[in-house]
Amino acid sequence: MFKQIKKMPASEIGGWLGMCLIHGATIPVTVGNILGYSNTLPPLSMVLLVWAGLALFLWRAIARNDFLYTVSNAVGFVLNSVLLAIIVFPLA
Repeated sequence: MFKQIKKMPASEIGGWLGMCLIHGATIPVTVGNILGYSNTLPPLSMVLLVWAGLALFLWRAIARNDFLYTVSNAVGFVLNSVLLAIIVFPLA
């Protein structure tokens, strides 16, 4: 596995790191709300628009057989689906 990483161009590694950073931004809000540390959530309209955009990006990534973007958009779609469910169906 590490041999594959060493052979990756810097731009590819940057893409994977960028994916982690972008999707990591939603994790604190989601986990904080699930664990009861916070009740502050982003607006429903924003989450719906991001969710729809990720679904369309995922469709394109699958059609183009682009592994990085398929993984990235699938992860983002799942995380935003959880966030959307928390907003629509509150835990408390």
